[in-house]
Amino acid sequence: MTFVSLIAGALVILGVFSAVFLLTGSKARAAEEPEATPSMESEWEDEYGDTPLALQGTKRRSFDIRDSLQQSVGKRFEKSTRGAKLVEQLQRADLKLHPAEWTAMSTAGSIVLGLLLMLRFKSILGLIVGIIIGIVGSRYYLKMRYNKRRKKFEDQLGPTVLALSNGVKAGYTLAQAMSLVSQNAAPPMGPDLARVMRETQLGVPFIEAFGHMVERSESEDLKLLMTAIQIQQQVGGNLAVILDNIEYTIRERVRIKGEIKTITGQARASGWVLIVLPLALSGILYMIAPTYFDPMLTKLPGQIMLGFAFFMIAGGYAIIRKIVNVEV
Repeated sequence: MTFVSLIAGALVILGVFSAVFLLTGSKARAAEEPEATPSMESEWEDEYGDTPLALQGTKRRSFDIRDSLQQSVGKRFEKSTRGAKLVEQLQRADLKLHPAEWTAMSTAGSIVLGLLLMLRFKSILGLIVGIIIGIVGSRYYLKMRYNKRRKKFEDQLGPTVLALSNGVKAGYTLAQAMSLVSQNAAPPMGPDLARVMRETQLGVPFIEAFGHMVERSESEDLKLLMTAIQIQQQVGGNLAVILDNIEYTIRERVRIKGEIKTITGQARASGWVLIVLPLALSGILYMIAPTYFDPMLTKLPGQIMLGFAFFMIAGGYAIIRKIVNVEV
């Protein structure tokens, strides 16, 4: 067991070092300035973590080991189906990391957690459970950041549409009004609108650039806004009045969502109690009488029972979430 412990300790240190190295490198990449580069390319790369094809041709100032690995391995991974999907997930979660970096960090963290659980409970099952928890936890973290960012985005959408309407009433075009709003709006709305304006400056049609924003945000309200703008450009009409009507629709939808959230609050709290209560009681029982709870951790039947219990808890929580998740 001593030899296994040494190997596990070495892997733990290696995993922690790799995670710290990647995080430090990511922050350094966001802070460094490209050499002999237009300001538009520097802003794009600092904000979105990569340079588009239209702005390529820039030489980086330093080519360390991490950059060479990104160029050789990361680019290939980004071209794959899974890598392309992960690029979208990282953008939606507002994480300025390459897919290869995120994969390496989540993998290292999962292995470290699995090894720690294996050393603690002296069972290979701890390694498997730790890796599964690490993988699921990393995906949950992305989902949590995306949901948080999406909620802030939807809360800002109504006032943003109202600001666009006021700008159009003041005599600005929609693109000019959007440029002004992007300079004053807080994240995530401001950077997203600024990205739309950058894409239009690079030659992308306005509606297409706005459609990219709709795809990134996955907002039904924003999709409604884009549809209204497309119809107005084709058949004409008073754009300010259209924007006012859309702003009223968005405001009412936000109000209804708040009422639904209040009504379903008790059911959502029941879901959290379903998860926390068994874990808390198990922890208290283990602290009070460790020898009484040991068979559940050291014996195979007890481990199977715990696994089945966790599966049932997760299933019950998923069912409750499905019930209280009312679409508006």
